[in-house]
Amino acid sequence: MTAGRAPGALRLSSLVLLLGFISCQSVPRFGRVGENITLSPSSTVNFTEIIWKKGRNKVIEWNVNMGVKHYPLLKDRVRLDNKSGDLVIFNLTSSDEDEYEIESVDLTNGPKFNLTVLDPLPSPTLSCTLTNESISVRCEMPQSYSRHRELLRYAWHCSSQQCERSSQLGALVPYTPPRTLHFTKDDDLSQEVHCFFENPVSNRTSSMVLSNCVPGDNSRNRYTLIAVPFVGIFFVIGFLNYARRTERTRSPED
Repeated sequence: MTAGRAPGALRLSSLVLLLGFISCQSVPRFGRVGENITLSPSSTVNFTEIIWKKGRNKVIEWNVNMGVKHYPLLKDRVRLDNKSGDLVIFNLTSSDEDEYEIESVDLTNGPKFNLTVLDPLPSPTLSCTLTNESISVRCEMPQSYSRHRELLRYAWHCSSQQCERSSQLGALVPYTPPRTLHFTKDDDLSQEVHCFFENPVSNRTSSMVLSNCVPGDNSRNRYTLIAVPFVGIFFVIGFLNYARRTERTRSPED
């Protein structure tokens, strides 16, 4: 009988270990530099004590007897709600990235949060080149945005079918620079091409009209502008000659 129960017991113990492993996983949270974020245990228990940690270091502590105690790590930038257990972090910086955990005798398994702090997202850079009859439009994220580029997603938007093909029918896809679309001078040059970027906390877009990539033939206008000064000089010379002849014809009468 004992031998017959072993497989079931083994499966049960494996399930317990798996559930324990899942419960220990950190919940991913994303914030942006300079903004605030709230880490919430989403619990309805009545807390009698709370400790929030960043990594192994205490951030803030509270219990019904001693009240709130702030620790130097985030002393002036955190607030604790002792009813909900929520931790608010103000004015986020990149150094705030870490795993945060709430500990309390009132919670069986306190949740953990893996906080990632993202820099403000700049506008993507759109550029184009004309080679013979081919127009290449390139979209890139500025190199100044260097942290967490792996979280970037992008998509093209324009009236051409290749925009749909390049972004998998409009879905955002992982960014691997550079990204380029190719057109010809026979395409609709009045269309506007949009390059869209997003990360978990923000999005930005840049656009350009294809006709701006194909400079017109301004040679006639250039020649006209060059000729205008010469026409003015000839007009002034002709006027002066006319004035002198008029003066000579009048002088004998005087």
